[in-house]
Amino acid sequence: MDRETVPNLLRLHLDSVLLGATMAQALRSTLFSSGLSVSPRRVNQIGSEIASAFFSFYPERDTNLVSVLGNRLSREGLGPRSILAMTESLRKVCREHANPLVELMDVAGEFSNALLEGYMAGREETLLEIQERTHRAHLAALARQQGESEPLAPGE
Repeated sequence: MDRETVPNLLRLHLDSVLLGATMAQALRSTLFSSGLSVSPRRVNQIGSEIASAFFSFYPERDTNLVSVLGNRLSREGLGPRSILAMTESLRKVCREHANPLVELMDVAGEFSNALLEGYMAGREETLLEIQERTHRAHLAALARQQGESEPLAPGE
């Protein structure tokens, strides 16, 4: 099968708009329960981005592009519960449309894993940045405290 036939075959069995709406619904269901800081206006855009990324991933299987998306979503403030809900929804949709595309479940798994790997890397980077800022603030506070508590020299 050539490269152009594969995405067209996927489009015959899976609607990208429906997939985007499903991803948005999964995100919407966790919008407030996971400490999510993504604007509610971005929900549909994120759903469409994930659906588009999945359709692009299907023929090429470029995990790096999907990982970058996961990293970016993490940095935007997507909560862990939300990313998990969306990857589970993706798997469910693919399970429902896997006939005759028997490899669709494997592709959904590869996509989800790459998305989650990027997401976790983004969360780790964010946490390290927060720790570094906290550490610098702590050191600055200690320095100020030491400067304020030094005894006065005679004659001051």
